[in-house]
Amino acid sequence: MRTLLSQFCEAFDANVRPLLTPISEAAGVLNSAARLGEKASEDGQAPESHSADLDLPEVRAELLDLQHQVQGLVDKVADQQAYVLLFGPLKSGKSTLMNALAGAYVSEVSSLPAYPCMVYLSHAQERNFYVSRYNGETERFTDPSALYGHISRAHGELAGKLRAAEGEGKAFDPALHFPDAIRKVDVRIPAGDLSQSGAVLVDTPGLYSRMKFGYDRMTRDFRNSASCAIFVVKSDNLFLEQVFEEFEDLLDLFSRIFLVVNLDTTKSDLSPDGTLVPSLEQEDPLRIIDAFETLAMSQPLKDAADEGRLKIYPVDLLRAASHRLREGDHDEAPARGQANFDAFLGDLTEYLNSTDYLVAFLGDSLRRAEGLLDDLDDLVEHESVSALRAHTDALDAERQDLSRRRHAVHRLEAFDWRASFEELDEKLSPSIRAKAKSSSAETERELDSMVEAWFKTDASFESLVKDDLEPRFAKYESQLADFVAQTLEEEVKPGAAGLLLPSEIGADLHSAQLNMDSIGDESLEAMEKQAALGHVKTPLTVDKVPVRKSLFDWLLLRTRASCSKRLFGESGNPAARIPVEKKQARLGDDAKAAIRRELDLFKGRFFHETVQRTHRHLIGRYADAAVHAMKTQLKERDVTLETEIQNVVDRLVRHRKILSHFAALRTETARARGGVEQLSQTYGQTEPERLIQPAPSGQLPTLPNVVGGSLPEPLIPHVPESAAAEAPTPDAEATQPAE
Repeated sequence: MRTLLSQFCEAFDANVRPLLTPISEAAGVLNSAARLGEKASEDGQAPESHSADLDLPEVRAELLDLQHQVQGLVDKVADQQAYVLLFGPLKSGKSTLMNALAGAYVSEVSSLPAYPCMVYLSHAQERNFYVSRYNGETERFTDPSALYGHISRAHGELAGKLRAAEGEGKAFDPALHFPDAIRKVDVRIPAGDLSQSGAVLVDTPGLYSRMKFGYDRMTRDFRNSASCAIFVVKSDNLFLEQVFEEFEDLLDLFSRIFLVVNLDTTKSDLSPDGTLVPSLEQEDPLRIIDAFETLAMSQPLKDAADEGRLKIYPVDLLRAASHRLREGDHDEAPARGQANFDAFLGDLTEYLNSTDYLVAFLGDSLRRAEGLLDDLDDLVEHESVSALRAHTDALDAERQDLSRRRHAVHRLEAFDWRASFEELDEKLSPSIRAKAKSSSAETERELDSMVEAWFKTDASFESLVKDDLEPRFAKYESQLADFVAQTLEEEVKPGAAGLLLPSEIGADLHSAQLNMDSIGDESLEAMEKQAALGHVKTPLTVDKVPVRKSLFDWLLLRTRASCSKRLFGESGNPAARIPVEKKQARLGDDAKAAIRRELDLFKGRFFHETVQRTHRHLIGRYADAAVHAMKTQLKERDVTLETEIQNVVDRLVRHRKILSHFAALRTETARARGGVEQLSQTYGQTEPERLIQPAPSGQLPTLPNVVGGSLPEPLIPHVPESAAAEAPTPDAEATQPAE
């Protein structure tokens, strides 16, 4: 039968379940980012290479927690499951109670180590066990012994992590410090009684356990839920104030709590005569309860009991469980005190089948959904996510800046640097030519003086050439090279490598972070000033100097070459000393004029070639070195910027990918909120009795932005037969509407 409640469950599922997709995807990308960061750290890479800012452990843990809660909520509503939570200290009898409630031996639960996680027990045709971790991973087991061994090992690992955290003074949170920790064990076994009631038994970690961390997180899954809670305490501990410190917290979480006092009806007391007599637990357990209510019950517990939200049952759970497991044995006599357990089971069943529970189920499901949506909204605006958005904006600005700088590099590469250095050459040329002109005039005067002075000494022709003329030409060459180098350096040192660049090129150089000053300084060192020196050739040879023949030369018919050799010495080594009187007699004004004429021819060529060579070797080499350095640096800068841009883009893509999932989560949360509000308006004022009546024919209420545009095919919910049979007709008097 399709009821109004089942119609609500279908609409609720269609509206809330789609949240799981963006939550899972967002958690997935954060997990991937975390693994990438761990791998990069293992490989010794710098933090920026894997975007350490993407590691959002708190957000990731909260996402996984919300995924777990939303999944549990939608499954609970879709299957109309009644969660029955079991609380109590360790060894209080919770597992025995689970055996009794399930009507089956739940060894799979009772044999597990006291691991601090929730254990869900539900009916299934086949035996399966599912272990869920805080990181969202799930493992399936079919063998109870394998499950036991797995949890036992996990218990040891968890204990080690907990001790390490305590040693560091940290408040241990498995979601942050050990995501591999087990969060939930889902036990599904054939248990017919659970199938008939639709109940899911949830065993909570034992109170007062050393591993009590995260207790609030675990029980938070059931705040604002329609589930009831059962608190199990041994009669020996009933009057311990410490036990009920934690119990009173449960009063704020659950609309109905059953307090089961676990008796040991086999106990005996010592009589005055020394004999053993049945204990009070065996003879009159209600007196224990009366004493507790009168002497030990706190005011909050008494108020809850007076309101009917708290009921107390003294039960020998061991005997009750034994009787329940042997109900098929007709010869089995009812156990002593069995009526108390039957009363407890009847009240529990009546509550789960009541319209009060159904109204609470509907209203609390909506409130729970609203709470989870609030948590999702808070998470989307988490400070770590906001910081990620800010860092993403900074990365985008960095990408734009790097792109701007690279465009500047490309414009600089297209600029005609050779022409700019030619302009520098042209700028320096006038002063160089003026210096060359003045130096050549001075050199000419000194050369004339050297020739005049030579004719007045006994020095050889070789001395004139090697000791006077060639050194003077070398001096001219060196002076000009020094002047050019100094002039170039004076032009370069002030900055910009001596160039007058357009303002836009200067801006591009600044944007590309290229230093023209350093390029100029480095290029000056590449001039190789010495390469411009040492090019002086022999300016004068003896064969160009006429020699007058003496009378004997004529008589002996000596040739001009022979006469020259007798005067100067060998042509290749004219080192013969020539007295002054002989120079005057044999050389005279004709030789002097010939020497000057030859020197004039040599000077004209030498001065011109020296100026050209100095330009080429100094200014030309400087320009070549500077242009090469500029092109090299531009190419290197382009490659560097390309790499930096790609790295930033890669990081930006990862950042935006994560943020896109959070944006999708925000959108889906807003859509789901609209749907929940619509559900609240549609069903919030429903009369309780109508929830189990047949739903009106026609379309389901339209919800805003339902994924796919329509709701899924109707489910066939479990409605207890007793509730359906006892349900009033639509004309019956209405009760108060649900809040």
